[in-house]
Amino acid sequence: MARQIKYAATHFSIAFSMSYAANQNVLTSAVIGVVEPVVFAVGSRWFRGKQSSPPVRSSAASYAA
Repeated sequence: MARQIKYAATHFSIAFSMSYAANQNVLTSAVIGVVEPVVFAVGSRWFRGKQSSPPVRSSAASYAA
């Protein structure tokens, strides 16, 4: 749980800082700071579920020929 809180706080801080530097609006920056970690977490879970990579053979299997 502490790791998730640290993750969200870090993403909020980065998103808030970048947004505030761009538009100098505290309210907009706070909204972006809250929304960005949520969208990132949902998006990364979605992409992880949809990832279709080729199966990787172990190095031991390649030597067993």
